This record gives sequence, structure tokens and C-alpha cells, in this order.
Amino acid sequence: MKVLKVTFATIALLSLASLAAAQQTHAAGPPALPKGKVAVINTAAFQEQVHEFKAKMDELNRQFEPRVKDVRGLADRIAAQENTIKTQNQGGALSAARVAEMTEQLETMKKEYQRKAEDLEADATRAKDRAFEPLSAKLVKFAQDYTAKRGIVHLIDLSNSMQAGLLLWYDPRTDVTQDFINEYNKANPMPAGAPAATKP
Repeated sequence: MKVLKVTFATIALLSLASLAAAQQTHAAGPPALPKGKVAVINTAAFQEQVHEFKAKMDELNRQFEPRVKDVRGLADRIAAQENTIKTQNQGGALSAARVAEMTEQLETMKKEYQRKAEDLEADATRAKDRAFEPLSAKLVKFAQDYTAKRGIVHLIDLSNSMQAGLLLWYDPRTDVTQDFINEYNKANPMPAGAPAATKP
């Protein structure tokens, strides 16, 4: 389990070409509805298939791996202690004093677990935000150019729209996810020796 698994939602509000067109027409005269295509994109696929994204994600996971293991190990010790108290107490093998002692140890471990887990989540979120802010801006800029070249006036984030119940159905032919990823990776090649992203 990777604590840093995230869904890339930066492009969730992308109707960038439409916005640009609206700004241009507003300056020139009364606003007019832009003519063009509507497309969908699954930004959840960026995590594994956009090379730069995956490289940053892998780096963050390596950075936080020791702390994730520590928290996971503490969770395992808590589960073992709970099981011991339950099974030994049912069989009458433990004295009341020993049960009280083990229960106190268990509560201490639970508090430590909660503190460490909360600290880990907060630190990982901060590190993720810092690491992905420049890449997010770069992806949005690329999306602006991508949509403009293809006459796309609305680019809908498929994963977020489906989750939010805003998109009930779409024609699969409007899905530009793979083409967008391929074009982005081609325009932004990783240095030699860098790990390649997982293939779809």
C-alpha cells in the first residue's frame, strides 16, 4: 500500500479553450458561444502513464517508505496485542492485573499510531503539493495548447466528473486521454536512465 496514491485533479475544471475564446470575443464585442469539440480526459491515468508524474510519485514514495513501514508495523503490533488480550482473557490465562497492564500498553500504542499516522499524512500532503505544483501548471499549459490545436472547446475530467455524478454518459470516441498522455510524454521526454511509466 502506498500512502501517497493520489488522484490528479488539476485539470478537473478544464474548459480552457472555451475560456480563452470567451475572453477574446469579450474584448472584440458581445460574447458568442464557441464552436468546437467536447472531449473527455481521465486524469487518474496520469499517475501511472505521464512519465514526469510517475517519476515524482515514485520519488515521494521512496522518501516516505520508512515512515509508512513504521506506521504499518505499529498497526500490526496493535492488532496482535488486541488479539492476545481477547484470546488469553477468554481462556482465563491472564490475571486481571495483567489484562489491565496490557490494555494500558495497547492504549499507548494506539495514541502513538494516531499521532504518527496524522503526522505522516500531513507531511506527505505537503511534500506532494510542493512536488506537483510546477508539474500541475505545466500540464495545464500543455492542455491549453493541446485543446487549441484540436478545436476542443471543453475538456472534461472524466474521473472527477463521474465521481461527482456530473457526467452520466459519454461517447468513448471523445476520450483523448491516451493521445494527450502520448503527446505530453513526447514533448517532455525523461532523461536517459529514468524509469519509464507503466503502460496502460
